[in-house]
Parts: sequence; C-alpha cells; structure tokens
Amino acid sequence: MYKLSIFVLLMNFAHADVIDLHLMHRRDQQHQYYHRLLQESLQAEGHIVNVMSEPEMPVVRVNKLLESGDLSAHWFLQTAERDKRFLRVDIPLSFGLIGQRLLLIKKGQAAAYSRVKTLADLQAINKRAGMAQGWFDVMVWKENQLPVYEQIGDWQVLFKLLAAGNRDVDYFPRGAIEIQDDLAAHPDLEIEPDLLLSYERDFVFYVSPRYPQLRNQIEKALKAALASGLQRRLFDQLLFPKVKQLNLNKRTVINLNTSSKY
Repeated sequence: MYKLSIFVLLMNFAHADVIDLHLMHRRDQQHQYYHRLLQESLQAEGHIVNVMSEPEMPVVRVNKLLESGDLSAHWFLQTAERDKRFLRVDIPLSFGLIGQRLLLIKKGQAAAYSRVKTLADLQAINKRAGMAQGWFDVMVWKENQLPVYEQIGDWQVLFKLLAAGNRDVDYFPRGAIEIQDDLAAHPDLEIEPDLLLSYERDFVFYVSPRYPQLRNQIEKALKAALASGLQRRLFDQLLFPKVKQLNLNKRTVINLNTSSKY
C-alpha cells in the first residue's frame, strides 16, 4: 500500500504542468506578495511553478517585455489601454488599498498642507506631485487639475528630488500598502499626517498576450485562492501590517475623479 501511494504520487508529479514565470523583482521587496500569490495559488492547483526574477526596470520597459513575452505577467492598476495591450486577470489584488494615496513629503513641510480639506484646496496650494512617466496616477492627477512632474527613467530618483526640496517635486503620492517601506528607506522624508487621496482602482495581474493559456491558469488559481482565504492570508502577512499604522479612518479623504476612458 505504501509503495502504491508513492507510485501514484510520482505519477501525479510527472503529469503536473510546469509553469515558468518571469516576473519583475523590486529593490524595495514590495514584489514579494505578488510573486508569492502567483506561485502559491498555482501550486495549490497542482502546477509546478518556477519563478525567475528579472531586475527592476521603468514601466515603459515593463510594457515592452510584457508584450514580447520576456515577462510572463505583471501587476498594474487596471486601465483601458492596458486591457487592449495585455491579458487582464480580473481579480483585485490589494483589496482597494493601492488606490488610497498618502503624501510622502520632505521633513518639516507638513504645515503647507494643514489647511487642505478639499480637492479645491489642494489645487489652490499648487504643490507638484512627483511620478514616473507612464504611471496611471499621472492621468488621474492631470484630470483633477493637480500639477505633476514626470520622471523619465528610474522612478526612484523621485525620492532624491523630493528630499532636495527645490527640484520640481513637492510630494510623492504613494499607496497605503507602499508608503511605510518608502519611509523606512528614506528617513529624511515623512508622511503627511492628515490627508488621504482616494480613487477606485486596484492592482490586477496582466499576462503577456503571448501566453493566453497562462492567463486562464492564473485566473482559475486566483479565484480559488480568494475563495480559500489564501490570498487574504498572504495579504495580511505581507502587506496589511504596514497599513494599520496609518490611521486611514481618521484622515481627511479627498476623492479623485478617474475617467472610464483610461
């Protein structure tokens, strides 16, 4: 009986699909949740999963490699343009928290935002947000008539521009699941204490158009991970502890308009 069980196990292993995932690595380690969610959800469906980490790169480069198939998948905010270029897996990944934006600012600059209570107030103080070229937030800020500086190339240069205090960037809006890691890496900055800029979009996985079968496998695996609680467990373990310290429910919420056109 023991030998038969081993034989059946080996036969199942031999017939399991092997999935090689080429995924972008982040220097700040914020990729871990997304990599583990893909790997563990696919493994739970019986697949053998190999994750190959590719170095961090600008979003324009990510788009090119995703189109060519050199990247298997990537997590992005959902947009109409990305829906046309890539294969969307329609499972929200951050439970809406990536669309809850706080302001990373230079230390000592919080007073400049102390009277901001509405979108009109934020427009009136004419502070410029720093963002990377090609980010979804660029379109959101422009639609809401908020000034934006767009960084070409390495987006992490924005932290240096912000710390300098005189380099076109007054604040850096970051998602609630990201900003604590940013602060830990850049102690010369601080989180503005009162504001929360909110829009209704979430991260989803986009799969290379060269791999439609992979898209279907990921969608099936993520639906099962959501139903089983695997996704929530990984989120609570890897991301949510950083959010609890931010007191989101005590902040002044400014809702930002987002067009269905993008």
